[in-house]
Amino acid sequence: MNTEQKQWFESWFDTAYYHALYQHRNDEEARMFIATMVMYLKLQPHQRVLDVACGKGRHSRVLHEHGLKVLGFDLSENSINEANIYSSDELQFKVHDMREPLNDNQFDAAFNLFTSFGYFDRSEHDLISLRNIYHSLFDGGHFVQDYLNAEPVQNELPSKGNTEIGGVHYSWTKHFHQGQIIKDIEVKEGEKILNFQEKVKAYSLDELKFLHEQAGFEVQQIFGNYNLDNFDPVTSPRLILISQKK
Repeated sequence: MNTEQKQWFESWFDTAYYHALYQHRNDEEARMFIATMVMYLKLQPHQRVLDVACGKGRHSRVLHEHGLKVLGFDLSENSINEANIYSSDELQFKVHDMREPLNDNQFDAAFNLFTSFGYFDRSEHDLISLRNIYHSLFDGGHFVQDYLNAEPVQNELPSKGNTEIGGVHYSWTKHFHQGQIIKDIEVKEGEKILNFQEKVKAYSLDELKFLHEQAGFEVQQIFGNYNLDNFDPVTSPRLILISQKK
């Protein structure tokens, strides 16, 4: 999809600073969640699954370890270049914008994990993305979306923090503005100072569920964390929707 101006995620996600700042992500937690989802969805070896906005492919690799045929895609060329180190006949990666169509009826399940969604300024682009995922699935295929639970995050805003990683100093502030959680990030490396921004929509359960239904999905289950406990809008750390293409 052509855009007149480069958007924040097209530059920030392609930097080494982004990957350094979020290197603490819990790989074991991701591994356990994928195992839980494979069992919950009754996925079988050699079935085809899609990892939407896969980053460097950490979830894709775990899905492949379960014997699944995986295609992971991401808008970040640098992330896909790193992911391709692990590629094989049954673990493929490509640069792709989720707003652009995929081949129809190709996958048994699709995953969109770790809030890799809600970045676009226009909500209709989120709907377009979900419709593309919907059409990529076989009839009966499942879509798993793991999103932040916005309410407890909003309750802690505004906030700020800082850290130093490998001699690079990161500081940030977070605030809420016009339906988005915004994180302004300053990076200092020696005499160099760079500024980046993250923006994600603060979708409620009802709003995200409505988007799924508009895209054609039937929402089957909603969970509040990676242990698949019930969702609580006040206390749950995650908002996990499991939907099906009927």
